[in-house]
Amino acid sequence: MLAIALAATVAGISTVLISIFLGMFLALGLDPAVRAIERQGASRAAGVTMVAVVFLGVVAAILLVLVPTTVRQVSAAVEAAPETIAAVQQSNWFLSLEANLGVDLSALIADGLRSLTTLSSFLAISGGVLKAGFGVIGAISSFIMVVVLTLYFLSSLQSIREAVANLVPLYRRDRFVALLEEITQSVGGVVAGGVALSAINALVVFVIQLAVGSSVPAVMAIVAFFITLVPMIGSLVFLGIGGVATLLVSPMAALIFMVCYLVYIQVEAYVVTPRVMGKAAAVPGVLVIIGAMIGATLLGLLGALVAIPLTASILIIIRKVWIPRQNRQTESPGE
Repeated sequence: MLAIALAATVAGISTVLISIFLGMFLALGLDPAVRAIERQGASRAAGVTMVAVVFLGVVAAILLVLVPTTVRQVSAAVEAAPETIAAVQQSNWFLSLEANLGVDLSALIADGLRSLTTLSSFLAISGGVLKAGFGVIGAISSFIMVVVLTLYFLSSLQSIREAVANLVPLYRRDRFVALLEEITQSVGGVVAGGVALSAINALVVFVIQLAVGSSVPAVMAIVAFFITLVPMIGSLVFLGIGGVATLLVSPMAALIFMVCYLVYIQVEAYVVTPRVMGKAAAVPGVLVIIGAMIGATLLGLLGALVAIPLTASILIIIRKVWIPRQNRQTESPGE
């Protein structure tokens, strides 16, 4: 019963736990920038302030680009829906489909549209819209919570490390602090490197989308940024998403985009990634794929994002703690 109650409690606060975990994850990714500012002679408070201002500016820019464009696209789609339906009904393939099936598809579509105006359909749709509205409000509140937690963890990261170190016995504390410092630096390097790679990827997508005549290049770039945060797999996933989305421009534009983006993926794998990541992500490729798959299965996109830093941390612990301990055992325990 206690186990069931604990599982139910964790499930109930899962959103809060994910927000806390994501806030710490982002704080570790921003910490290398703060350290770089500190090395220039500034105080940590000044470094945190500058990084926080830039972080909030990027968040505001993404919202200012994504939200109005999305609203405009949805409004345009709703306004153009009657003309689009009429054009489809007059197209050759639609008329051929009607003739082959022997069914008046236009009448079926008209009946379906009329059924949407009934009271029961209106109540069902309004209930769904209400639920979607609450979902949007929840997403906005979670987003604000993540931003606030990120800034809090970033400003108090040093004190958090000291507090965690005080829980370890004094004779082990120095070694634990050194190991914790190496893990946080490695995780921060992996996160910062991943964000830099995604930013470069988004810039490339923006340029290609402009070249092929897309009407929403900024939105496509933002989508590419978040999807390609998932290492190795994200670029391939966006190759399909971007190709399908570019079909709205023209089939030739979609082909050009996919060819150009596929070329960039190769350049990214062999040129950009080694230069950006350096030694920060000394994780074998097979572990990257396995970790991303397991993380995505357990926690979705968030799990795929944190899989590589967690894998890097586990490898550091194995190399610094487990392997040295095994090497010290020169005799069998039974002898």
